[in-house]
Amino acid sequence: MWPGERTRGRIMDGMDTSIFNDPVVVRKFLPDDLQAALEIDREVFGGYNPAIFTAFYEYHSVSTLVADLGGTVAGFVLGFKHTPFEGRVFWLAVRPGFQNRGIGTRLMLEVLRSFRQMGAMSATLEVRVSNKKAQSLYSMLGFRMMGICPAYYTDGEAAIIMRMRL
Repeated sequence: MWPGERTRGRIMDGMDTSIFNDPVVVRKFLPDDLQAALEIDREVFGGYNPAIFTAFYEYHSVSTLVADLGGTVAGFVLGFKHTPFEGRVFWLAVRPGFQNRGIGTRLMLEVLRSFRQMGAMSATLEVRVSNKKAQSLYSMLGFRMMGICPAYYTDGEAAIIMRMRL
């Protein structure tokens, strides 16, 4: 759903559409974005191997996206087609200085759109039990809790498994 489609679908229902006023361009991840992605990874304590970004760029380019704000990569989302009818959000990250400006929402809306275009009928993701802010975003977009996976993350924290119909 996009800003002009306020009356169609549950995504825009009740959402403050002022988040769409920032001049953010959501686009495909490019090789030149790797350094920015690594910086964001460090800033949000992701700790991912740099090769993960290259793999997503090479194998899942349609659903590996960045939010570009005036030439600065403010965030990114790594997604992929998990099964023939399901997209999976592997990771969403927004630079701390750019959080709370709707950038994560815009990245999620675009990756969900790419899943739909690939024929997916649902999307799944995992989120830390302690990450209430992300849980709120995902719930607002239509994701619902499906279960909990104990000790999912390397530090032993559990993950909430969330799913939505597209």
